[in-house]
Amino acid sequence: MINTPLVSIVTPSYNQADFLEQTIQSVLGQDYPRIEYIIIDGGSTDGSVDIIRKYQNYLTYWESKPDRGQAHAINKGLSRARGNILGWLNSDDVLLPDTTSRAVEYLSANEDVDVVYGRLNRIDSQGNLVPTPTLPKDVLEFNEKTAIGECIVNQPGSFWRWRIMDKVGLLNEDLNYALDYEFWVRMVLAGAKFRRLPEPVANFRLSDHSKTVGQTAEAALERLAVLDRFVSDPALPEKLGVSPVELKLQAEKGRALTSLYVFWGQCKRGQYAEALKWLVRAVSFYPPILFQQRWPKLLMSSIFRRSRKSLCRFWDGSITG
Repeated sequence: MINTPLVSIVTPSYNQADFLEQTIQSVLGQDYPRIEYIIIDGGSTDGSVDIIRKYQNYLTYWESKPDRGQAHAINKGLSRARGNILGWLNSDDVLLPDTTSRAVEYLSANEDVDVVYGRLNRIDSQGNLVPTPTLPKDVLEFNEKTAIGECIVNQPGSFWRWRIMDKVGLLNEDLNYALDYEFWVRMVLAGAKFRRLPEPVANFRLSDHSKTVGQTAEAALERLAVLDRFVSDPALPEKLGVSPVELKLQAEKGRALTSLYVFWGQCKRGQYAEALKWLVRAVSFYPPILFQQRWPKLLMSSIFRRSRKSLCRFWDGSITG
């Protein structure tokens, strides 16, 4: 590759020793030659620091100090980054080997594009691939017409140019779950162009410790609050270049979808009365949401993952018992 701009990748981490080494190896094993890798650990006490020290000669910078959460940790890393292209990878996810080179190649060939992203594979806590259904968002491109609603951009394996971050600033440190979605919308509002790469770019880990699995309701509620805050701006249709009617429909679809995730999160906790309220709310926002094909696909994927986890526990118990 003739054009080799410096790429900065930041990994925020806190007590993720079970997964951190695989994450680090996936970055250091990229086939792209110019990567500066920055790890910001929040003061882990589970052996993570020993893992980081093992690779410190290959890192541009690392630290292990208490921070104010994930967004603050990422911002500390981004503030140190020198690359013209940037990204972050959470400490339980895994980059596919050629992701960085493919991202750089696309950005180098398309100077007008600011952000690239792609599909994700899903893995369980042991690193095994689990069924990954094609969701509606997997065939859409994030732009002015799709920004309000579902978070189409998958954060792992996404890369953006420094110039767009210079316009919009760093991550919102008040957010714990929707920090990526809010970041992407600010970029769209600043005129950023997003493009979806055709191949998967990363493995996204589903484990009991991940926010997606363990804190489904909280994550969805924060996304809903972020969506409502953007939509409350009366000038938003003009900023996005869409009609008020288009924006309202997109927002209602987004509210319905997010409400269903709150419903699912409450069901997992056994809070069925509260879950029912959110199911009714989802239908009130956008009734057709219940008939999307994503739900049986996601349900079968969840059943497969949970069944395999139970089988592995039974097998381990049979061996050690």
